[in-house]
Amino acid sequence: MNPQNLAPQDLVRKAVVEVAQLPENELLIVIEMVDNLKKQRAHPSRALAANIVAQAKARALETSHLSREELMKQFGDTLEAIRSEAVAKGVAIEGELEGD
Repeated sequence: MNPQNLAPQDLVRKAVVEVAQLPENELLIVIEMVDNLKKQRAHPSRALAANIVAQAKARALETSHLSREELMKQFGDTLEAIRSEAVAKGVAIEGELEGD
């Protein structure tokens, strides 16, 4: 029986039967897993935040060989590209930032 082909109510029945047959120590593991799934569903932004942190660490590693001046130049260039794009899209006004 392929669980992917089951209707939702049949899938629930199968899960209940399978879990009911587990020994007590394995039931505790299942309960912990279900609790973890609930927490993930309640806080989906945690997974997103972890992904952002991982990407930031990877980017930091990629640029670790650059000098501070080179990093600041890249940052300035990126900021200018974002600002120019915002002006082009009409979501920012040229000269809006002090120093434009």
